[in-house]
Amino acid sequence: MALKVERISTGVIGLDDKMEGGFFKGSVNFITGRTGTGKTAFCSSFLVAGASKGERGLYITTEEREVDIRDDIKSMFDWDIDALEQKDLIKFISMRPELPLKAVSGEEVAKIVKLYMYDLISKVQESVKKFKAHRLVVDSVSLVEVFIKDDYLRKIALMQFVDRLKELEVTSVLTGSIQEGTEVLSTSGLIEFLTDSVVKLDFVPIAEEFKRTLTIRKMRRTDHSVLIHHFDITKKGIKVIEIKE
Repeated sequence: MALKVERISTGVIGLDDKMEGGFFKGSVNFITGRTGTGKTAFCSSFLVAGASKGERGLYITTEEREVDIRDDIKSMFDWDIDALEQKDLIKFISMRPELPLKAVSGEEVAKIVKLYMYDLISKVQESVKKFKAHRLVVDSVSLVEVFIKDDYLRKIALMQFVDRLKELEVTSVLTGSIQEGTEVLSTSGLIEFLTDSVVKLDFVPIAEEFKRTLTIRKMRRTDHSVLIHHFDITKKGIKVIEIKE
């Protein structure tokens, strides 16, 4: 008998039925794409979908200020983000690394990296528990991948990070960036092997204009679509465009 898996809606209109109902509860999911492909829109859709059901969502940014993420979401969608924050259904936190202003030695840099990773993991755990979050976004892990130069240490750090998220039993979405001119799904080419699913967003030329597309590259425990799906970012949220036969 097949194992029954509890599913969590992605918040993307028309996507859940392409993956047997959504992300599975407690999973760690990786959303990747080049700049401008819709990663922030995807993440916010995921949290707002949870908030509509009374599930608390935490948006942690490692690269932007809270106010910038909040304003980006407000400019894209008609959602009342302020009201959701006031009701403690969504919370934004910035965890950008503080780098020294003066030049430091390689040994000091290694120490700073180690402290940052330990601090990041600890703060994420503390924030999830304090807010009692059901859903978590970490946008993005690319900074962590770039920050740690040693391949072995980078892999260990990412493995520990994913393991800690699973221990929290929160359903997570991590974002990453695909560098222009490459086909690797993340900066280091590692995180996609550690997560439970990988969704790739693209911005591709079709006829005389560019279209956004979405592909489920991987999803454990799921019979998922392997097609390339077009999607639009509408005022009501991201919407997958159904292919008419």
